Amino acid sequence: MASAKKGGKKRGRRWLLKLAVLLAAALVATMAVLGSVVRLSCVELPLRDLPAAFDGVKIVYVSDLHLTAFNPLVKVTALMKELEKIQPDLLLLGGDYTGNDVLGRLICQSRGESFSARQTETRGLFFLALADFEAPLGKFAVAGDMDNLLERGAAMSLVDAASLGGVQLLRDESAVVHKGGQSIAIVGVDDWRSGMQDTHTPARGRRSDDCVIVLSHTPEAIPQLAVSPGQDGGRWVDAALTGHTLGGLVKLGGYEVFSPLASDDRYSAGWHLENGAKVLISQGLCGGFLPLRLGTYAEVHVITLRTETNE
Repeated sequence: MASAKKGGKKRGRRWLLKLAVLLAAALVATMAVLGSVVRLSCVELPLRDLPAAFDGVKIVYVSDLHLTAFNPLVKVTALMKELEKIQPDLLLLGGDYTGNDVLGRLICQSRGESFSARQTETRGLFFLALADFEAPLGKFAVAGDMDNLLERGAAMSLVDAASLGGVQLLRDESAVVHKGGQSIAIVGVDDWRSGMQDTHTPARGRRSDDCVIVLSHTPEAIPQLAVSPGQDGGRWVDAALTGHTLGGLVKLGGYEVFSPLASDDRYSAGWHLENGAKVLISQGLCGGFLPLRLGTYAEVHVITLRTETNE
């Protein structure tokens, strides 16, 4: 009798273990599906200082590409070709072009190859594929923390890699974009965590009546930039496009589980206001070394600029 009871308990435990494994496998499969679907987020962005000539200008913004073995170059370049069909005026890239590629590192180790050389080559091929990407008002990019980490061992610098695709890398510097005799400024900030955290250089020459769009890999830079004075002592940041947090990858009860900035609500994914500046925190294209998500989604952005009215 006792033996029968023990046998029943063992079968019960095995059944529970199998059920747990099946549920875990189903969860991972669901997260993989959610991580592979890219959402196209389209918004109109009214800006107070936007010149009339730029009303209706279309921006494609992509951050956190994280090219890895699980998010291969062929997949990302195919996506960029689809985005080109939108016919944007500007292409803006928010950093982290390669990522924490654990599988890729293991493959390189097994072959006796240099992992940094592989990443450098992949990054270069990505930008080269952008050479034919048409964006008549320009293509601009900033560096992320993963990019600055790769720079230490890269045979080709990020600025040189970007130039292969006609993309201008902005490290604490500005690019003035002209249209119809008027202009706006794109200000690119070096990665706040691995860069110089320079608030003065980006603000140099910028006035409060200029229209300025800031590119920063991490949103951590924006609070300080938004209060730093421009040339005339006024606020100069109209909008900022950022990423880095990936929306936490997993979101439970409104909490972004794996976001490095989850403790501060102003860094949650989406649109925010920071001292009058309109700030986008993108959930990015690919999350970490495994493209798994739950309660969040991969996203790219189509932003149509509008001249803000007082009506």
